[in-house]
Amino acid sequence: MTQRYKKKPARGDNNPRLRRSADNIAASRRGLFQLAGVTLGLITLSACTSPFGTQNGTPSGTGFADSVLAHDLSDGQLLTHPTVMPVDQGVHELHADTQPRPASPLTQSGSPQAVIPAGTAGHAATVVKNIQLPVRMTLMQAIADAMQHNLSIKIQSYTPAISESQIVAAEAVFDPTFVGQIQYQHLDQPTPYAQTLGSPNSPVGINNEDQVNSQIGVKKLLSTGGTVSLIGSDNYQDFHSSTSLPPDINPSHTSDLALELKQPLLQGFGSQVNNAQIYIARRNQQIALSEFRAEVIKIVSRVERTYLQLAQAAADLHFEQQLVRQAKKTLLRLKNRLHMDVDSVQMNQARAAVDQAKYNLASVRKQVGDLSETLKALLNDPAIPVGPGPNIIPINKPTAVPFAYDLDQDIATALQQRGIMRRDRMAVEKAGIRRSVAENALLPKADLIAATDSSGLSPDGSFPGGFNRMISDPHIGFTVGLDLEIPIGNRAARAQLYRRRLLRRQALTQMLKDAQDIARDVASDLLNLTADWRQIHLARRRRKSAAAVLRGLEVEELSGQALDPTFLQLELNAQQDLAQAEITEAQALTSYNIDMVKFQRDQGTLLEFDRVAIAPAPVKNGR
Repeated sequence: MTQRYKKKPARGDNNPRLRRSADNIAASRRGLFQLAGVTLGLITLSACTSPFGTQNGTPSGTGFADSVLAHDLSDGQLLTHPTVMPVDQGVHELHADTQPRPASPLTQSGSPQAVIPAGTAGHAATVVKNIQLPVRMTLMQAIADAMQHNLSIKIQSYTPAISESQIVAAEAVFDPTFVGQIQYQHLDQPTPYAQTLGSPNSPVGINNEDQVNSQIGVKKLLSTGGTVSLIGSDNYQDFHSSTSLPPDINPSHTSDLALELKQPLLQGFGSQVNNAQIYIARRNQQIALSEFRAEVIKIVSRVERTYLQLAQAAADLHFEQQLVRQAKKTLLRLKNRLHMDVDSVQMNQARAAVDQAKYNLASVRKQVGDLSETLKALLNDPAIPVGPGPNIIPINKPTAVPFAYDLDQDIATALQQRGIMRRDRMAVEKAGIRRSVAENALLPKADLIAATDSSGLSPDGSFPGGFNRMISDPHIGFTVGLDLEIPIGNRAARAQLYRRRLLRRQALTQMLKDAQDIARDVASDLLNLTADWRQIHLARRRRKSAAAVLRGLEVEELSGQALDPTFLQLELNAQQDLAQAEITEAQALTSYNIDMVKFQRDQGTLLEFDRVAIAPAPVKNGR
């Protein structure tokens, strides 16, 4: 049984992916999870009124297991192609730019009045404060308002910039370091040299001198793990008195220029080990970007859901108002026929119906106010303060627009787009990096030390002369050595490696669980959409039947039917049934649209669905 539908403009019409179709989803014959398979069968059973069609009558998609999980899952390599999402990396807020989208499945109705578009908050605040008019707002205006003012989005927008600072800090370890030192020392100490040549003296000698040692140079950590340094130094000596043989040059300057390299050969060797913190910081930034996107999706979905519920409540309010008017008209007709064919019993019946309708109207009006306050809290627009003040009146109304899907492809899309999968993949990669570092820590420490230096002594004791002699008549020496350290048993390193391997396996298992949850959520969402579609048509038929019953009773009344209590109760019940049927149809439409939003959210494509683009915030003051 196939139902054909006239194609309507939908907000997914401009996106080819959202117009995919496949009616026999039971044809997805590959290794889906058991839950997805059960859901598949349920969706197939409800296909007779499904709005979802086929694509050339053949199943499409490469299959859930083939396309994603079965591809190098043990190495954490998912076939993901995330949407390019340029975001600001400065320490200032991000914002979401919005673009107009087609009206369906929320049709544009009415002309905006006292609308609060983005960028006109000040003017809108004046209108709201002075006139207290209801604020008529489209769904896109509500989303744009939330993007501009919602505090949860503002808080999360700082995370990418914070993560970037961590990358800079990790890279800064390899920046060159300037080193310098100067030290003055005065010596006045006894020596075992008690006399100079040919001069008898006391049995204890004396050495009195001043020394000034100074150094200046640079050091740098290499990506290979080694450390290289270039240090220039000068040693100044001035002997004031000495009972031993005095120097021929006094005072004197000895200059030295030394180049040293200390390079690990086993443990700590290689860029993979020494750049590990940079790699981890970059993946943390990718996680921060995904979390920011996820926060935007969460807020947008809450705004849309609340907006749709408010639109439904507004429709319910209209239906309840109609019921109150009908009940009052019935009561007025009874008053005009009092003491003719109407007595106090019928009058009390009608009054009870009016009171019940007013009570229901008051309940719905309270619901409208509560939902309006919830939406205002989400928007956080200072021009629409929470509390006593103007209510938000939704302009867009929920409508039913067919939606085509392919279960395999939609699950694959969710696994590509959902931020949680990107976070899991980054977690697996970080665990792999830490495991590699732990494996390197098992190796013995073997550090090569190589150094060379050039020295010079000034013949006249002047400072520049020492450096000049170092260049013109250098005295070059060198040092080569090897430092070796082998822990006996090496239990700490082995325990750390074992821990890192377990953590990586845990990250892989978490990724698999999240993939299962995503497959279940997408399959469940599609099942709900199918059920919603059937309920819309059933609710519509019920509303038409209830309207026909009420029209028939009204015709009988016009034909002279006596308004006895039984007939009157039938008419009052018919009025209530029609109002309830209209409310039920509106609820079915709202449920369909809310489940559509949930499906796009669970797929991770809600921003593309709503044509909301995350873009950098304007750079201020050069940053």
